[in-house]
Amino acid sequence: MPVLAHKAERYLDTFFFVFLFLIPFCIGPTGKYALTLCLLGPCIFLLKKRGPVLSPILLLNSPPFWGLLLWNVCALFSIVLSPEPVYSLRVYFSEFFLNSILFLGLSLSVAVCESCPVRWSRAIKWVNILFLLFYLGLMLLWLIMPDHLLLGDQEHIRRLIADRMDIIFEYGRACELFHGIGHTSVFLALMIAYWSIFPGKGLLENGLFIFLNFLTLFTTTRRGALIASVIGFLFSIRLSGRKGISVTLLLAIILTTLSLAMFYPNVARHFIREDWHLIAQGRIEKAKRLGGSIPLRISTYKEFSKRIMSKPFTPRGLGRKLIEEHWKGLVEKAGLQHGHNTLLNQAFYMGIQGALSLLIIIGGQLFLFLRALRMHTSEQDRQLIMVTLVFMVIFWGINLFSDAFRHSSANLYWLITGLATGRAMFITNVAQAFSSSKKGS
Repeated sequence: MPVLAHKAERYLDTFFFVFLFLIPFCIGPTGKYALTLCLLGPCIFLLKKRGPVLSPILLLNSPPFWGLLLWNVCALFSIVLSPEPVYSLRVYFSEFFLNSILFLGLSLSVAVCESCPVRWSRAIKWVNILFLLFYLGLMLLWLIMPDHLLLGDQEHIRRLIADRMDIIFEYGRACELFHGIGHTSVFLALMIAYWSIFPGKGLLENGLFIFLNFLTLFTTTRRGALIASVIGFLFSIRLSGRKGISVTLLLAIILTTLSLAMFYPNVARHFIREDWHLIAQGRIEKAKRLGGSIPLRISTYKEFSKRIMSKPFTPRGLGRKLIEEHWKGLVEKAGLQHGHNTLLNQAFYMGIQGALSLLIIIGGQLFLFLRALRMHTSEQDRQLIMVTLVFMVIFWGINLFSDAFRHSSANLYWLITGLATGRAMFITNVAQAFSSSKKGS
């Protein structure tokens, strides 16, 4: 039996690495379903062999699972009242149910193991290296030979770029190999969180990876992700107490900015896309007419909040398509096709009870992680929890300006926080039982 359990741990470690590596690429829903089922196989085996008694205790003593149950109940009730129940049911299985069982299976299975069965640090590091080689390598190839973009839509590219140097800012949108530039920015946020905590072999290694990840994040032009990543990085200094890392961050940002400014002096127009004077004067409608995402977001937040509060507990069905097709007047008045804020979208889909249940999940995770950090734990588990905390700060910072809590970004969130939640549950609920059983034997 120990041999079979060891094999299950090896399979779990392998599938975790494969899933993490493939998340930023376009593998389609079928690929994600297959990877989730592959990951759940060893999880179920480990639970069956090691945790049939512990699993109910872990569920009852873990606040994130209370919120997860409520979140799914709210989603199912929303399907019943949806104007297109079949469509909402498909959204539920792909975004709610699939991720819920991924989170449950992963967190419970690693919680019943004395040491983490997943070599998460090695996985993140090598996935980061491979991703940067793919992303920056193909971008460089396209920069040298702009007529030879692999897996790209040439007509779309010609409409987007004003000159050759615009290529680096449009690459993520034009290359069809990756799963959307917004999801790319969230993936890079995890890598920045990792290198902000994990010491590596020294300041040089940390500085190099932070620089490359920030440089790649700059090319996505996702301002919310950039701001949230800097805030998360500053939070990591406070969390880990590594004062020297602030120098690394400062150098990385300076070098990134200088590198872009040196090769492309008009870089600012990719980050300043609205009239800030009008916004400062409160003339949002005029600023909205002139273009730019900030006035559009202000108007959208206002209009969606009004509509939600008119019937705060009324579900409207799951899925963005419903907003565009059944609330066209709201979209025209707001200016954007959905709330561009995860909590607003969740409240619109399921009523404010849906957004509150999501907050319970997040709050429960934070409570569990902070509690685990105060207890005696291994250095590896401590680093995993701190990386996850920094990632959560960045992730939910991004979701204040966009709805990244879906598709690959949601898979990434549940995968990483599921692993950390499992280790936190082991520290707070199981470690003492393992210690007692060793003393008894």
